[in-house]
Amino acid sequence: MEFLVLFVIVVLYQWFFIPILKRKTGYLRGEPTLFYDYKTKWQLPFELLVIALVVICIATLTPVLQFGTVLFIPTGFILILVMRGILEKKYMADMRHHIISFTQAFSIALVFIAILIYAFIQ
Repeated sequence: MEFLVLFVIVVLYQWFFIPILKRKTGYLRGEPTLFYDYKTKWQLPFELLVIALVVICIATLTPVLQFGTVLFIPTGFILILVMRGILEKKYMADMRHHIISFTQAFSIALVFIAILIYAFIQ
């Protein structure tokens, strides 16, 4: 049941909240591409390094931390989104795309904190 509620909240967030936020911030998308529009030449290697580090930490620390290694996943997402927000603010401040990246990082942090609190209460 909890997973269903989480799924519904994520769907509502992606299909309703983010489009409203994009409209409110005047989000402009350039030429449509499949991949994110990287702002610097080191941003993609940085994100791949974060993903590799998360996978390595999960693989090596699972015997010690058990289910605690799941927390590396939202931490990696948050790190990537915060870095994207910082670079978007630096290189495209007039477009205000950074608001969406920071909002997504905050939302992921909030959801996983709520899940942790629920897990400790339950």
